Amino acid sequence: MGGPNRVNVPQSAESRRRDGRHWVVTAVGMPLVPVLAVPVFRLGEQYEACVAEHGLASTDRGNGVPGPCFQVTMWAGGISLAFYAAVLVTTVVGFVLGVVDGRARRTFAYGRWVCVVVVGLTGPWALLAYALAYGLGRLLPARRPPRPRPSEVALHRGWQEALRLYQRLARGELPPFVIAPGFLDPGPVYLDAPFHYARFYGTTVTYEQGWTYAYGSPAFVTGAVVGNLVGNGIARARAENLARAQWREFAYVRVVVTPTTTWCCVAGRWLPFGHDTALEFVIDGPSCVLSFADVEPLRLSGPSTWCYAVMYAYARYGPGRWQEAPFLHPLREAVRGLAMH
Repeated sequence: MGGPNRVNVPQSAESRRRDGRHWVVTAVGMPLVPVLAVPVFRLGEQYEACVAEHGLASTDRGNGVPGPCFQVTMWAGGISLAFYAAVLVTTVVGFVLGVVDGRARRTFAYGRWVCVVVVGLTGPWALLAYALAYGLGRLLPARRPPRPRPSEVALHRGWQEALRLYQRLARGELPPFVIAPGFLDPGPVYLDAPFHYARFYGTTVTYEQGWTYAYGSPAFVTGAVVGNLVGNGIARARAENLARAQWREFAYVRVVVTPTTTWCCVAGRWLPFGHDTALEFVIDGPSCVLSFADVEPLRLSGPSTWCYAVMYAYARYGPGRWQEAPFLHPLREAVRGLAMH
């Protein structure tokens, strides 16, 4: 269960890293197109010289026998077709990308100016098509950004709530106490929220091994034996896959966090997970994983993951050391960035 923490932190549009890697690929591949022009030019000269010496009929197959200029004609035609096809494709692609980038109001060529120079020198037709289409796209109505999925919106709101909770506790304020109706412990409650619940463990799976009795020709008996072996192999592989250690018991549960314990209500039963018994706490995207010495690892996922991480750190390490928890590093950096602005 070890390894570095992996997190998915919502980012604003201004903080997204500049993309446009396809311009780098284009700048690397575009020089191949003018390279095709060299054999086209040389084969064209050979074709004209051959026709001047042997006549135009020498490019045909006379009575099934190719003329002396037939091979030169085939090579010149094939390479010329490849060259003009590459020019056409790069022009069309440049035009389409120009319209898309212009409507999206992106920076011209994503600001990859070195790539622009390379493309302009090796494929000016493609750069010209992109530039004209980019201007056209800027004149068109701006393309609306795709609407985020509800799950992404919920995760973003959970992240923002965790930032506010972190800042509140960092100022020395007391953690918020919530009302948890129906909860069995009368003590204070830090968090009451729904989570996706899972446990990680292996199990024992049994399967029945089939037997086949066959009587007949050798081919029939061999086929029956082979079929029985294949069927048993598939059943054994299926049982091994079901028995291996993996996440199980998936459920949508209610989670209540107290100063000492995380409680999960699974199928009507409250399962306690003591904070002082956890060996490791890892953030993995929208999930947190707790490993223990004597029970199976626990995974909780949902929009409240980061709020849970803050309250777990506060409950586990106390008011004086909770900010030192390594899994809170993304929150610390985000709060520090907000303070600098």
